[in-house]
Amino acid sequence: MTFLQPFILFALPLIALPILIHLINQNRHRTIPWAATMFLLQAKRMARGMARLRYILIMLARMLAVAGLIFAISRPMSGGWLGLTTSGAPELTVVILDRSVSMEEQDPGTGRSKRETAIEKLSSVLKDLGRNTRIVLFDSATGDRHDLASSDALTELPETAATATAADIPALLQEATEYILTNEAGRTDVWICSDLRQSDWNPSGGRWEAVREQLRKRDGVRLYLLAYQDLAPDNLCVSVSGVHRRETIEGAELVMDLKLTRSSPTSDPLRVPVTFVIGGARSTVDLELTGSQLVRNGHTIPIDRESKRGWGRVELPRDANSSDNVFDFVYAEPAVQRTVIVSDDLQVAELLRLAAATPSDRSLIYEAQVVPSSQAAVIEWDKTALVLWQAPLATDVVAKQLESFVEQGGCAMFFPPESPDDQQLFGTRWGQWKEPDGSDHFALSRWRTDADLLSNTLSGTPLPVGQLITYRTCDVQNEQATVLAQLEKGPPLILRATTDQGAAWFCTTLPTTECSNFVSNGITFYVMIQRAVARGAAALGEARQHDCGTLKASIAETWTPLDEFSDTVLLSQRTLNSGLYETPEASFALNRPLTEDGVEVLSDGTLEQVLNGLNYTRIDDKAGSTMALASEIWRTFLILMVLALMAEALLCVPEKAPPAAEEKPKKREPQIQTTPFPKKVSMMKT
Repeated sequence: MTFLQPFILFALPLIALPILIHLINQNRHRTIPWAATMFLLQAKRMARGMARLRYILIMLARMLAVAGLIFAISRPMSGGWLGLTTSGAPELTVVILDRSVSMEEQDPGTGRSKRETAIEKLSSVLKDLGRNTRIVLFDSATGDRHDLASSDALTELPETAATATAADIPALLQEATEYILTNEAGRTDVWICSDLRQSDWNPSGGRWEAVREQLRKRDGVRLYLLAYQDLAPDNLCVSVSGVHRRETIEGAELVMDLKLTRSSPTSDPLRVPVTFVIGGARSTVDLELTGSQLVRNGHTIPIDRESKRGWGRVELPRDANSSDNVFDFVYAEPAVQRTVIVSDDLQVAELLRLAAATPSDRSLIYEAQVVPSSQAAVIEWDKTALVLWQAPLATDVVAKQLESFVEQGGCAMFFPPESPDDQQLFGTRWGQWKEPDGSDHFALSRWRTDADLLSNTLSGTPLPVGQLITYRTCDVQNEQATVLAQLEKGPPLILRATTDQGAAWFCTTLPTTECSNFVSNGITFYVMIQRAVARGAAALGEARQHDCGTLKASIAETWTPLDEFSDTVLLSQRTLNSGLYETPEASFALNRPLTEDGVEVLSDGTLEQVLNGLNYTRIDDKAGSTMALASEIWRTFLILMVLALMAEALLCVPEKAPPAAEEKPKKREPQIQTTPFPKKVSMMKT
């Protein structure tokens, strides 16, 4: 139980007021001995037990009435999350809202999503806290801070609406922590509303240690985790990749890789109707799903030969989460999968060129060019999908060109030079080369299989990442990066720097036999390079695919919607929601990040490690739940006070003496009058 007016509780000693009045009233009368009270005292002793019990009950009723009044005025609140705290309303309330796709999972009974349920309940709690609490919102879609005028704004702002983005919880919590420290707020409550998806929390990321260290030093900060970790077992999601147009003898067709994922596996075959919408024309194909995934590589759809550029969509029937039932795409003449290798080491450059130029899709054109580091400034950035950089990190003009290239959706992968320096790029710098202690190689301890370069294949088959062996590795420094593969007793093997768009990876070893077995165990290395090329090429040509939340809102201001669904999206929210758009130069398809299709949820042990040492309370809730997080219960104490006063009044009613038994009149006998002898009267003390 907590109290919104806790200072009223200082009046609790007034509960003893009835006892004090009783003692004063008892000492107010002086006792005078009187002989005639002898028999009265004897009768009183016979009824003393019942009278004392009644007096005690009256006293307790009066004390209970005073206590009920005090507690009612202090405005008590009750709820499972409040625990045993007795503090008042906080000076600052920070709300970290997860607006990712997985938070749109709905309760089938009420139709309310996890996000909507969290917002409604949190708004109700903040409204009860009163107007003295400042409310600040950090939403996962934009990462920006929003100062709220009242708790009602949580349900009204577009910054709390549904999106097709992913979430970066550690980055949001770091932003919130810096804001708290900068403003030096007093008592602060931090509410994290999330479904605990592993891809959104990134428990192995480097930010968590810094966040924990900052929050431990700050007194008066308490975390409340409003968790929605339950999964709908029958939810389906669909995605397509590698969409491109190709000519055939009969005409033309679209080629794509199709993937269906179910949140829980099914043992019996499940028929799933999949609808393809190509330029407004609809067709449905029934596919059979067994287990948790269905992958169809090279699925083809005939199109008109004259259709050189267009758009399409794949749809599933409505289920618990309609946000992952649709995937948009655009098509045009495929862009050249062009890679530029920047290196002064001919051996390393040739190995990188072979991995990038060997086609994984025979219908696409692959090119790979090697340039020395001194000529990096002449790279045709607007025609390049991937830059493989094995040289000292770029400076000055070339560094700005690289940053602009990645900002526009390009991809870059950096390998350590033989002589690292202190130059920094994308928040990352190289350290010194290391060799294993007590062994001939570094072994991998963990790697991410849910997303990015080392993720499982479309069919769910893992890459043989565990077979990679590293003989030499270069230390790397970037506390904000996401680790994709970690060496045991060594630095990360592969990490991804934080970027707004595109991607920048850092690999801490080289593909030479002196440094690793990347070439002899070439599957992982080849797939890694090819995935980087495909991601960079998706932002080239006339058909461009982007993840929602990776583009700035200003970029989409001149876009023209291609379908009626995209036309309904607010201009400021275009880059945060799925949609189809075009400009005279290109067509754009925006979709949810595929990491949102993962169903891995943080375990209790992992969550304890992530929030280790922090003062936090976890509240498990469900989508559509109507149970309030907390509510004022002062009415209960008022009712208790009234009942106590009524009981006191009943106990104070005097008992009615029982009527005397009627006696039959006795026959009066004649009496003889005598003169009594005087008796000796003695005064007795009472």
